[in-house]
Amino acid sequence: MLALSDLRRTWNLPPILSTWTPATGTIHRTLLLKTTHGSYALRAYRYTADECWRIRCEHTLIAYVQACGLPALPPLPLSNGERVFEQGGHFYALFPFAPGYQIARGDLTSHEIMLMGRFLGELHQTLSDYPQEQVPHRSFAIDLPTTLATMDTIETAIRSQPQITDEDRQVLSQLAERRAWLITAPSVNMEDLSLLEQQVIHGDYQETNLFFEDGQVSAVIDWDQSYVAPRAWEVVRTLHYVCKLERGDCRIFLDAYRCVLPLTSAELEVAAVTYGWMRAHDLWQYQAIYLDGNQRIRAFLEPGPFLPFVQRWAELQDFLC
Repeated sequence: MLALSDLRRTWNLPPILSTWTPATGTIHRTLLLKTTHGSYALRAYRYTADECWRIRCEHTLIAYVQACGLPALPPLPLSNGERVFEQGGHFYALFPFAPGYQIARGDLTSHEIMLMGRFLGELHQTLSDYPQEQVPHRSFAIDLPTTLATMDTIETAIRSQPQITDEDRQVLSQLAERRAWLITAPSVNMEDLSLLEQQVIHGDYQETNLFFEDGQVSAVIDWDQSYVAPRAWEVVRTLHYVCKLERGDCRIFLDAYRCVLPLTSAELEVAAVTYGWMRAHDLWQYQAIYLDGNQRIRAFLEPGPFLPFVQRWAELQDFLC
């Protein structure tokens, strides 16, 4: 992380009173700081020099969204007008502290769920005209043998540890259940997703990236995961991550979204089926912990047996559609 003396000098900041690290965030590192004249968020990107174009894409998108009247926060400029500082092969950007307050997922009320649904509609409306070539494109391709081989590698890494915890044993059980389901489940054609209209989406729309104030969303942050996908994909992802597929919250969110933009039951169903198939193949948490050594990800592990998304969605779809 950038030394505080270099940070102050680079952005000509007033004296720093305190710093702290947010509990959320799994990709890049963030340092929050309070100065005598305001608070800021320093982002330390984990990109290499060959990947720094992603930072420019992110900052350009933020500027566009803000120019369209939505509460996105662009990084602060350096004295030379640039917005990215490089030191020792590491890249940094300083953002103003977002106005308003954040609400933990378990404390979200029906009102905030409604605000999130409506704001996502407004966000998608704004992003619909943004050039798709100006954001990274994500592959939705899935290969079952590759997934199974990765499971084998993760299981070997777990069993080779000097000491195996109860949590590790639970992960081994989840992996075994996931493998058994993947082997027997009907394959899903991910090409179906490409039949839906594509556009730029935020990519990580959830309460940890939103601030609230005066009965509305006051800021949306963390745009580095933006990519091209159908709107329904991000709606389904939010129903999963934020609403936990709870019927009442999903209904409130979806109704609020549809007050801004139409979204048919057919679109939602295609997105849900393909999303569920991809989630079943998604091993990023296990890879991060056991192959990359990122122990912060343990906080995101869910207890209990593996439960396929499609099974949980089947219980919900008639209620929503």
